[in-house]
Amino acid sequence: MGAITRIAVGETSEERGRKRFRSATRTQLAPDVHARQSRIALLAFQSFPDREAALLFLNGDDDALGGRPIDVASASEAGAGRVAAALRSRGGHAAS
Repeated sequence: MGAITRIAVGETSEERGRKRFRSATRTQLAPDVHARQSRIALLAFQSFPDREAALLFLNGDDDALGGRPIDVASASEAGAGRVAAALRSRGGHAAS
């Protein structure tokens, strides 16, 4: 007797074997970029009263920093330092 397999509604057996997302097309961040992004994101989440405010800061265009803070922080260690300083100057209670 053959095994019974589960197939999602609307999915054919041919589709079941296909990958939905191709990992080869995803861009991998360099370890130093990933570390800077993580550090600045954590600092933002600690500095703002809620998650939404932190995300708005990280992803919003900031004229004083010359772009989106998460992009500025990702570009270089100096950029990450500028973003951390901006977070501290805005009354954030977290230290970097």
